Formats: sequence, C-alpha cells, structure tokens
Amino acid sequence: MKLIKVALLLGIALLGASFAYAQENESKPIDEVIARVNAGVIMRSAFEAAQRDILEMLKGKGLKGEELEKEFNEWKPRILDELINTQLLTQRAKDLSINVDAQVNQELLRYMKDNNCETEDCLKQKMREAGVEMEEVKRFLGERFSREAVLGQEVYRRLFSGQTEKEKREFYDKNKQGFSDPAEVTLSAIFIAFGKDPAQALLRAKELVVQARSGAVDFKALAQKNTESEQSKKDPSLGTFKVTDLNPEVKAAVENAKVGEISDPIKIESGYSIFRIDQRKEANVAPFEDERVQQAVGRALAEQRAGDEIEVYYNKLRNDAFIEIDPRYQFENSKVKSAQIKRVPYSDDNGKKKKDKKEDKKEKEKEKKAVETPKATANNKP
Repeated sequence: MKLIKVALLLGIALLGASFAYAQENESKPIDEVIARVNAGVIMRSAFEAAQRDILEMLKGKGLKGEELEKEFNEWKPRILDELINTQLLTQRAKDLSINVDAQVNQELLRYMKDNNCETEDCLKQKMREAGVEMEEVKRFLGERFSREAVLGQEVYRRLFSGQTEKEKREFYDKNKQGFSDPAEVTLSAIFIAFGKDPAQALLRAKELVVQARSGAVDFKALAQKNTESEQSKKDPSLGTFKVTDLNPEVKAAVENAKVGEISDPIKIESGYSIFRIDQRKEANVAPFEDERVQQAVGRALAEQRAGDEIEVYYNKLRNDAFIEIDPRYQFENSKVKSAQIKRVPYSDDNGKKKKDKKEDKKEKEKEKKAVETPKATANNKP
C-alpha cells in the first residue's frame, strides 16, 4: 500500500499551495492575513507551510549552516511572489470562466487508485493520517489546474500561433536526432555464472560461443542445455529492447551486430552472458511533416520563450491588481510590490475635527450668501 507523501503529492512550495501541517493532537496557532490580492487573501499559514517545504528541500540537497541559511533567505521573497501569482491566476481563471472540476475529480480518482482506495472516504482518511484535509487538496488541485489553463490560454496559445514555418524547420534541423525512434534489438542469451572459478567460467563461455557461431547446434537448444539461468532454460529469448536503454557493455556488443550474430562473452554482475541478435529494427528519424514532430517542435519552441513571456504576463496581472502586503513580509528582492496605504486609527478627536471642518464650511457659505444677496437686489432695481 502506497503512503501519501504530502510534499510529493501536493508540490506545496513551488506551486503556491496553502496547507496547515498541524496534526489533530496539536494546537493550531492563530492565523492572520499577510497579503491582500484584489478580493483574495494570503494567510500566514500558507507562507509558513511553503517555507517549511522549501527548507526540507534545501536540506535534502545537503545544504547546512550558513549556506543553508543564505539559500533559504533567497527563497523567501520567491515563495510569497509565487503565492501571489497563484492567487492572481486563480482569479483570472474565474474571469475567463475556466472550470477545472473534471480535472480535479480525475486526479482524485488517480490518487484513490494509487492508494488502493475504492471510495473517497478511504482516501480522505489516508490524507488525514498524512496531515492533510481533502478540501485543502481539492482547493490546491483547482488552483494548479486553473494556473495551467490560464497560462495555456493566454501565454502558450500566443506563443504557438506566433511560430513561423521557418523557425520550426530550423529547430527541427538542429535537433533532428531528438525526433528519431531509436534502434531496437530482440535478444536471446546464454548465462554462465562465475561460480568458484571465474576463469573457468569464461573459458566455458568462449567454447559455447564457438559452438553457437558454427551453426552445428541451434542457439535455443544450446542455451537450454548450458545456461545457468532458470528462465533461459525454459526460453532463452529475453525480449525486445531499445538500444539506447541497454547496459553500456551490452549496447557496445549488439548495437551494430546483424541478425543472427553471436556476441563474445560479456561480463555482467555474477557471470558471463552470450547474446544472439534475433531481430533488429534500425533507428528511424521521423520526418518534419509528422504530426508528432510538429507538436513536439511547437512545444519546444514555446518552452524556450515561455519564461520571459510568463513573467511579462505576471507583471501585467500585478499592475492591474490591488496588492497590499504586510510590511513584515515586504522583502527587498520581491518582484511583487505592495500598495502603500497609510492607515489612520479612528479616534474621537478625528471625528470632532471632521465635524468642526464641516461647521466651518457651512458658516463660510452663509457669509458668502449674505454678501451676495444685497448685490443681487440692487441689480434688480427698475
């Protein structure tokens, strides 16, 4: 049974989720708003949860002491920036009437399958055991899919549509090797274990190679009679493999061999293997016109330019939004700047001053009318 790993499952820090990690038997601290993004808010618990996840990630990389502290402090403004960016994208998804409920439900079904749960209640219980509530998971997934949908619709779609045939062709020509289907080989094998005398095992393997290459004995029969692998005694065929996925020693022996050729003994772990190439399929470069190639080239070109374009898009969202950040969380290197609002606490004196100003204004208006009335009367005389 697979245990849900909170950080792996939810990707908290990098995707800007906001989860509280308190267990049921622990007292939860009082939360507070640390940033306002239009009508939305970012809570301190979200920021601190992401901080904890980043800290664990950095420790996992082997960072310690001053190096760990330096790296962690560089991450702090980025964490809050990502939380704000996620809030903006979620709000934008609503403006665009993007609904991701189907994707959220599909992902929950996948979690249920991975954790051997037939009901949502079963998954909910396992999440609670891991310190996470189902509603928080759903909210995070909604934010994640909304984020992807908005960027896809408003950034990637534009990047795709702006690509020219010339650009795509040039990228394909420079990276043609990446669009090839690698060569494949179907292999059979005879395995001779080292035993107590590796030198004797090698000598025996070489003798079997001579017999196999002579063609006097069928390779399958030779393998079934001499191999020390129980599986090969039943069937020496190993299956079909991509040449690029083979062990380096095996790859070197078979990648250029023809069908029917027998390899020299190859030292592998606890013995020597002799391989026969039963079939092979040569590498094939997919043509530029292939639909799969077109899609791959388009994605690759879009990814090359996406970083800068996404940042431009974030800047636009931030410039059009009202963002206010608690002064304690206004980091020097943050890309998101806070609106500076001067808050004046209410007091009776403030109310009295406003009232006095209002009365003064009324008195001045009366005096002005008193002066203007005789003038008007004089002007209206026959």
